[in-house]
Amino acid sequence: MPRPSPQTDRVVAVIELLSSGDDGATMTEIARHLSINPATCVHVMAALTSAGVVVREPDRRYHLGPALALPGRLAERRYPLLVAARSEMVALSERFGAACFAFAPDGERARLAQVTWPRDETIDRSQVRVGESVPMVPPLGLLFVAWGDDHGFDGWLARSPDASAHDQGVAARREALGLGYVVELAPHFTETSELTEVLDDRESPYRDGRLHRMLSAKGDGDHVASIGAPVFGPDGAAALSITLVTYWSTMTTPQVAAVGDAVRAAADRVTAQVARRPSGRVASS
Repeated sequence: MPRPSPQTDRVVAVIELLSSGDDGATMTEIARHLSINPATCVHVMAALTSAGVVVREPDRRYHLGPALALPGRLAERRYPLLVAARSEMVALSERFGAACFAFAPDGERARLAQVTWPRDETIDRSQVRVGESVPMVPPLGLLFVAWGDDHGFDGWLARSPDASAHDQGVAARREALGLGYVVELAPHFTETSELTEVLDDRESPYRDGRLHRMLSAKGDGDHVASIGAPVFGPDGAAALSITLVTYWSTMTTPQVAAVGDAVRAAADRVTAQVARRPSGRVASS
């Protein structure tokens, strides 16, 4: 596997941070986000400013620079769903004070394609990297198969080594189709530091297996990890998910419904912009 490049990771992290909203960031905020000392951050930002990747405004806040304008336009044409989803994701992050993730299917994996953040600077963003992927093994990946045909859904179920996954998956699919969104309970493990360790271990051949076991561990019934809804592409398939990450929050049923309805409505508006398809909700029979 290719060796990691800290310098490249820092550039990517700066671009992701400044892409997460219109407010930009100060040198102090960027250094905190990158977990580097201010002196090192000065050199990083000087190089990016010189290349036109970022600009420093009179208020001392950094914003994305003109060098990214052309690549941005090319990306817009290639990924219209992400462009359409961004404003909806920003609005969800601001309304609920939570990160909003857009995942896209990539074979048998779900890849993180876009992230927006709330204004809360205390939220740890260091473990979130656009481009990361997780294996779509039940229960992970339901958003991309629940609204599809039975063949694709059965193929997804068959990836699970757990014999009980079939009945649980069928029930979860029925619930998702009725609600128009998927609620994921927080995984039941004791230390978030353990999850951080697995996320950091990008070189390990056992990373996928450990990550899946942790994220698919049965939740405790009260703490909600995320609420997501599908965005449908022109072919009618779920091409993107908009997922609000609720940070292991204890939520009442009405609160879950309010967030779920908002996420579903946002996903439906994105679908309406790029494809002609009814909303994700299916009427109960």
